[in-house]
Amino acid sequence: MIIRPILSLTLTMFLSLPGHLAAQSENKDFRLKFTCLYWEGSPPEKLYYREGKAFHPLEFREGARSDPFTLKAMKTFEVYRDVKAPKEGQPPYQPVCSAKIPAGCKQALFLVLPIKFDREMRYKVFAMDDSVTSFPAGTFRFVNFTSQPFSVKLAEDVQTIPSGGVLGMSFKAGPNGGFRPFAINDAKGKPVYGTRLFGQPSGRELVFISPPAEPEGMPRVKYVSQLVAPDQPAPTPDG
Repeated sequence: MIIRPILSLTLTMFLSLPGHLAAQSENKDFRLKFTCLYWEGSPPEKLYYREGKAFHPLEFREGARSDPFTLKAMKTFEVYRDVKAPKEGQPPYQPVCSAKIPAGCKQALFLVLPIKFDREMRYKVFAMDDSVTSFPAGTFRFVNFTSQPFSVKLAEDVQTIPSGGVLGMSFKAGPNGGFRPFAINDAKGKPVYGTRLFGQPSGRELVFISPPAEPEGMPRVKYVSQLVAPDQPAPTPDG
């Protein structure tokens, strides 16, 4: 699925979380641990990220976070593609998008979204704090990519998520987890989506709400799961 230009309104979405307005302070010895996620499937071309003067390939996993990477002494996460006609003495890479690294973040998730612009493929990247302190095990994180607010109901808990907003909700379940009713209502209280979600103490669930495929259609919902032992850090390249 290609994301349409409507998502331009969410450029600052992940940076609107508390403590995310400033870029990561430069520290030459600090290595940010991160994973990346492509919106759907795999990118149609090779993508890279920059670390100082070096360029490293990004390797995605379909429908899941990538294997972990590290990034040293960078204030922004920059994504590049191959240059079609490289020039001698210049890097053979073209910048395509970038995102500020959240202040104080030690574990990040970079979400790369394809955007069809005329006949050209463009991208946007969103940065979010993916540490278990910010996004603990046993919780859901809802991300609203649409232009309208929604009411989100998970079991008996009901909260509002604004347009371009992020919402965290805890999941109360036994040690083996279980299913709970999940529903999305529009601003007028009309149901627009419903199902049952499985949650567990060792899992954390990303739930993306994206615009409908048709103008009058229902919003589309995408899930990304990860198992994380409670009170333990997320996986890192060092294990």
